[in-house]
Amino acid sequence: MNTFRVIVTWTAAAFVLSVASMAQAQDSQSAVPDTDERIIQQEQRIEKLEERIQQLEAGAMGGAAEANPQATASQSPDAARTPPGQLVGISGDVRDTNLLLTRDELESDEFPASWPMFGTNTRMKIGGYIKTDFVADFDGTLDSTQFLMRTIPVEGTSEYGGDPYVDFFSKETRFNLDIRRIIPGAVPLRGFIEGDFFSEGDQFRLRHAYITAGNFIIGQTWTTLSFLEALPVMIDFAAGDALFGGRATQIRYQMQLNERWKLSVAAEELQFIGIQNADDLPGRATTQWPLFAVRADYKYDGGLVLFGSSIGQLHWDGGANGPSDSAVQLAFLVGGRQNLGERAFATYHFSYSEGAGENIMAFAGTDANAVLDANGNLETFPAFAAILGFGYDLTSTLTTQGSYAYGVLDTPDSRDALALERGGVAHLNLTWKPKNNEYFSTGAEIMYGKVRVQNGATGDATRLQLMAKFSF
Repeated sequence: MNTFRVIVTWTAAAFVLSVASMAQAQDSQSAVPDTDERIIQQEQRIEKLEERIQQLEAGAMGGAAEANPQATASQSPDAARTPPGQLVGISGDVRDTNLLLTRDELESDEFPASWPMFGTNTRMKIGGYIKTDFVADFDGTLDSTQFLMRTIPVEGTSEYGGDPYVDFFSKETRFNLDIRRIIPGAVPLRGFIEGDFFSEGDQFRLRHAYITAGNFIIGQTWTTLSFLEALPVMIDFAAGDALFGGRATQIRYQMQLNERWKLSVAAEELQFIGIQNADDLPGRATTQWPLFAVRADYKYDGGLVLFGSSIGQLHWDGGANGPSDSAVQLAFLVGGRQNLGERAFATYHFSYSEGAGENIMAFAGTDANAVLDANGNLETFPAFAAILGFGYDLTSTLTTQGSYAYGVLDTPDSRDALALERGGVAHLNLTWKPKNNEYFSTGAEIMYGKVRVQNGATGDATRLQLMAKFSF
């Protein structure tokens, strides 16, 4: 075991240094001037064409500004300098770079790297990233592609004490298509679709597919209470283990009230009903109502605070021969992000829920909302989750980020003996981006988790993950 850890550690160091050296060498080679006269002439022609396109687009934007002076007046002076994936005035990258924009935000967004769909009033952009990961797992965790609490083996199971292993994969690679129609005097429209290959057999998987019309968002995307702004960016795909939320089909109304407040209300699909039928009674878990959610974002100088709450229904349909019962699920959340000078930030995320433990990613798929007792009555149980994180720019090219996620369920004794009851996972990484190159990054991340299941058995695991990523 010790020999394996040493080998993997030196492999990690060699990987990061070699990729960094190659990227720097390529940057230095690309700096050599090209003396071919024909290439120089072509570059000059392209520059003239780009200048002409910018002039035409500036004229179109000017017409839009005259038609909607309020949107122009409210646009932040930093908007043009803010890279994709960042919030204006907030330090650090946001976990999901494709922010959910509505009416005023769409009209003021410059939509960089997009191009016109000729013959229409529509523009489009292709985005995403290509990412390759190397994993060295030291304790035989059951999922080689993501470090989930529920995949850490516990004492008394056949998987406990498994051998270390390594794995390579590129299934987090994703692509998206962003199409927008923003013209003066008309409702701004946006269509967004994204998928990745994070599935069995690396099959294409739909992540987002939604339409924005004015202040309405209709389709599948992050739930209203997914506070991604309150998370640092980790290399591990499952770094948001204690995040309350996920992706669901929904109808949301999202409105920027003023420069500081944003309000969102939504009716959403309840994806994980999560009722454990310990006595194998006839029937099935279902719901008779959508999930209703409300959220408020407050932005202040150097920070952001998020508030949210939701209410939904759990229902057991016993059919002709079984019991039927319903229960209410409630959730309350608060999260935020705070700048700590120009080079650092801190994040926090807390959730408390009753009958909604399945909405915490660590407990999704573990029947963590309620138990159907022997008399056919639904018994919900409370859940609590917290995530604390930070980020710090060590240099202009080196950044470190870390987080600690914790989740706990207060469950009845009738729950399955090996069902996850509580756990915590810590991540710490170091990423490098070449100077003057925001598209490529590489890095390493160490993570440790410890869990306890319903019968009191515990388990812990450690993993190292390396990655190389090209964003576009």
